[in-house]
Amino acid sequence: MSSRTSDNNARSPERSFQHTEVYRHGPLYRWGAYGTAGIVALSVLAISGTMVTKGLSGMNWGAYTGAIAGLIGAAVSVPSLLAELSLTEDRLRKERPLRAGREVSFEEVRRVFIGGVSVEIYVDADHEPALTFHRHVQDSDDLIEKLVVRLPASAEVDHPSGELDGRLEIA
Repeated sequence: MSSRTSDNNARSPERSFQHTEVYRHGPLYRWGAYGTAGIVALSVLAISGTMVTKGLSGMNWGAYTGAIAGLIGAAVSVPSLLAELSLTEDRLRKERPLRAGREVSFEEVRRVFIGGVSVEIYVDADHEPALTFHRHVQDSDDLIEKLVVRLPASAEVDHPSGELDGRLEIA
């Protein structure tokens, strides 16, 4: 594990405005999510229409079970692909459709784990991460750099792969 070496006490707490940078998945991921949502909606309508016309007893449930499981899996992945991360001077907020947003103040961060696929932000090192985001977000390396710079000096940054070592201010 690494610790931050620089201190961010030079920031002015009296700032009356917050510059916000928004990070999201690229167009390919987003269009895939919109397409998936459309397919899920059309499939639900088709299955519902079959239920209405044939009745519950006339349906072949074995044939629809796999389709329903696939639709549920697809519907669960759509909010993650449409997530937006808002970075300000003092916090990171994750907004997803159909789910409550999550927000982390950098002053509360105790540990950050930068993995090959995701980044986990902990406010309490012994519990679940307070916020997680995938590194498939556009400009995720830029987001990680800005995040690490804004952390308090006491926050630990765990970056086992080391692929960003030349870009991050960690010891």
